[in-house]
Amino acid sequence: MKRKVKLLSGMGAVAVIGILVVCLCFIGRIHGEEETVYRETKVAYGNLTVGITEEATVKIGTLEQRFDLDISALVDSDATNSQTQAGAIQGDFGNMRNGNTGMMSFGLFNMDSLVSQSQSLEVADVKVTVGQEIKEGDLLYTLTSESVDEIRKALSDDIDDTKADYEALQIAQEESRTQAQQEYDTYITNGKYATLIYENELKTYQDALEEAVEAVDDKQNTYNEKLLELAELQKEYAQAQEFLHEAQGAVSENYSRRYENAYYYTVYLNTRDTAQKLADQFQEEIDSMNEELTQLSLDIQAALRTMSQSQLDYEKAKLDLGQTQDIDIYYANKASEWYDIQTASLDNELSSAKKSYDAAVKKLDEFDSFVQDNCVLSNYSGVVTEIPLSKGDTLSKESILVVLNDYGAVTMDVSLSKDDYNAVDKNGTVNIAFTAYPDETYYGKITEVTDAEYDSSLGNVYFTVTVTMQGEVSRLYEGMTGEVTFVTKEVKQVCYVSNRAVFREGTKSYVKVQDDNKNIVKKEITTGFSDGIHVEVTAGLSEGDIVLIESKVGET
Repeated sequence: MKRKVKLLSGMGAVAVIGILVVCLCFIGRIHGEEETVYRETKVAYGNLTVGITEEATVKIGTLEQRFDLDISALVDSDATNSQTQAGAIQGDFGNMRNGNTGMMSFGLFNMDSLVSQSQSLEVADVKVTVGQEIKEGDLLYTLTSESVDEIRKALSDDIDDTKADYEALQIAQEESRTQAQQEYDTYITNGKYATLIYENELKTYQDALEEAVEAVDDKQNTYNEKLLELAELQKEYAQAQEFLHEAQGAVSENYSRRYENAYYYTVYLNTRDTAQKLADQFQEEIDSMNEELTQLSLDIQAALRTMSQSQLDYEKAKLDLGQTQDIDIYYANKASEWYDIQTASLDNELSSAKKSYDAAVKKLDEFDSFVQDNCVLSNYSGVVTEIPLSKGDTLSKESILVVLNDYGAVTMDVSLSKDDYNAVDKNGTVNIAFTAYPDETYYGKITEVTDAEYDSSLGNVYFTVTVTMQGEVSRLYEGMTGEVTFVTKEVKQVCYVSNRAVFREGTKSYVKVQDDNKNIVKKEITTGFSDGIHVEVTAGLSEGDIVLIESKVGET
């Protein structure tokens, strides 16, 4: 493994504007003597670097442009040339109350009508040649108008069909959306007034119950009053009986002297008759009262039965109306969720139809991006190395259209010893110089390193490092030799001057300059890092200052 060491001027250095050779001092031209001459150089500003340099050759990768469009996938989709019909929209919110979710659905049914897979693009003419340098957008091939028009028509028909399906579905869904909204509004309204309806309807049963209770109370009160009246009658009847008994006693007692004392006897008889009538009257009233009490007792029993039924009706109504109230409130709470489910189902159907339409439009756009005015254009720039297709050939997915030099993959492989490899900056910039372009410096990055290998003939361990070049590389060609320098040390943005302009006296460094009178004088400077060709100036000079390089020229 051959190694060369080269000392470089750094990246971004300001180039020396010019070297003007002037003869400033002529001491006489004597045969055999040397002549001292000076040439000017400027103090520059930039980077100074030192590195490890190796020779390597350029490798230029290849770039294949393929026909990535799958024609059969474009024209043989399920939607192409298909006839669709709308399924019935079925179900409504009302079914949900009966335990049926009633989901709305809108079905699209495809007819089996697919485009023949024989459709393909045919090359009409080849527009590039091997060795030709082309730019992105240049014409590669023209295609037959028949093959292009056939595929474009199939894709356009697909757009028309899917658009018609989408618009038909929009119309068909309007009724379903209106019905869903109406059902939603109904449930929300029912839920809003559920408690009020419950209370109003239950009040009817509650009023009937209260009336029945009141009727029982009234009958019972009347019965109680009649009992009191009966007791009073019975008391009065007892008194009448006593009076009658006394009257009868008086009649019996005076019966024997009825003729002697006819007046008194007659009085006794009248009193007895009056007492009898009074007793009979009370007896009739008691009998009547007993009959009335019997009827009242029957009425009370009937009122109690009515009250009992009213109580049952009230309790049943309370349960039924409560369940209705709970259901209405539950449905009101669920109405939004059910509405969202129904409309989401419709939205999904509509979204699916819209996606089919969008996909059809995208396919035509994709086709037109590959085939423009029956032409196939280059996606890259470079030099053509291979043209795989000829007139009459057909394009299929992954067909190679053209092979170009890939200037994005220009590399140089360098072998480095283990010590050198450990010394270089793996992430740093690599400097590259070519003899063909002496005034230009190219740059690269380490992009790949092989595993360590052992060279038995030299007894060394080495690595193969791949450097990928950066920036403009179109002037390079395959097999070109250049010097690759891996930077090991670098100082950035410093003033520097040619080493040949600096001389030392003891421990001090000097350069020669011209004073205002054009006399050559020495000037002390302070130096720093040197790359072997240039030396850093840390004090004494500034960028753009002119210094002199002294040399001796023998007389010829």
